[in-house]
Amino acid sequence: MALPRVLLIIPPLTQLNTPYPATAYLTGFLRSRGYEAEQADLGLDMILRLFSRTGLEEAFCRIKASRRTWRGEVQQFLALEDSYLATIEPVIAFLQGKDPMMAPHLARPGFLL
Repeated sequence: MALPRVLLIIPPLTQLNTPYPATAYLTGFLRSRGYEAEQADLGLDMILRLFSRTGLEEAFCRIKASRRTWRGEVQQFLALEDSYLATIEPVIAFLQGKDPMMAPHLARPGFLL
């Protein structure tokens, strides 16, 4: 009889600033016992979907379509739409360790408004 396959899921909005270690430990343990084990981080998937050019375009579109009178931070967010759309992909790539050469650009005054 084959051992069951296991998928360990981290729910959205669980410890976004650091990896949640429990599923990694459990996955490793189960694999060491011969189980086919995988893990999925739905929080990371959700954040990467939102903080992408497509995700931000959708957010801007929905905010504008609401026809509400926005104040404060939302007005500033809308005013900086082009800047956010131009920088989101390189910033996320840097944060994921995919583009370390981006560091000097990020440190330049005015790059991240």
